[in-house]
Amino acid sequence: MGYRNLSPQAMVNISGPWLDPEQDRRVFTSLPLLAPLVPAVQEAHDRIRTTQRLGSSLQQQTKALMERAIALDATHDRKLRGAYNYLGALAEMSDDPAFAAALLDLRDRLAPSGLKAISRSYGDQAGDAKLLRSRLDEASEKLLKKLKTPEGPLAQVVDAWVAAALELEKVEAQREQLALSAPSNTDGATPREVLSARNAWIRVVRAVETNLALEKAATGEIAERLLGRLRRESARADRRGRKGAADGAAEPTEPAPVEDAALPAGDDDDSFDGA
Repeated sequence: MGYRNLSPQAMVNISGPWLDPEQDRRVFTSLPLLAPLVPAVQEAHDRIRTTQRLGSSLQQQTKALMERAIALDATHDRKLRGAYNYLGALAEMSDDPAFAAALLDLRDRLAPSGLKAISRSYGDQAGDAKLLRSRLDEASEKLLKKLKTPEGPLAQVVDAWVAAALELEKVEAQREQLALSAPSNTDGATPREVLSARNAWIRVVRAVETNLALEKAATGEIAERLLGRLRRESARADRRGRKGAADGAAEPTEPAPVEDAALPAGDDDDSFDGA
């Protein structure tokens, strides 16, 4: 599950109880693999709280680019996931082993990493889109054009996810430029500082998840108590992001998508976010 659609408010509502003695702090610190993470959780939590105020003009520019990125990413993920599952389903239904093999071969050429492709960074998605055609041979190209969906040839579905990934790369470049050119000011943090805070929070949460999975003393009840809110908020935010992209005019209400940051990475990720 990704956390790119979580709002700052949801983030502090998730990590806040871990730090609150009246809520989950005692449970959190009672687990040997989680207790050492308390300072990191506190720092990440505090950074989210203190990096949310942006000047109104900068905030509006950031918000518009962010909403565009959410819509494009949702289109990319939906089309890729649909095409991948469609080819797999056709292969399952076919009684012709050769045709089934051709379907699976096309599926794997389109998405060599499978559905993991939808959780990759925006930059990786764009790079993969640029390489897609080079992975197709004459037979797979013909099959791609031959297969039909309710929306038309499967080739159109693939073209749609490629176009979304390439446009997303342009939007990310604009957001990156905005982050680089925005000076710190009395109104609050720059977009880059907001991004850094969000990525730090995600890394800490990933560490909590990983350590809790390794914690022998963590029962199912404890795991649900500590991670239940995280899972519910993430699922809710993802649904809102997908619904906003599908509805077109319905804008996502959570103003903060960001690429999931890997645990060993530094403070900066290759995506950019606004508050």
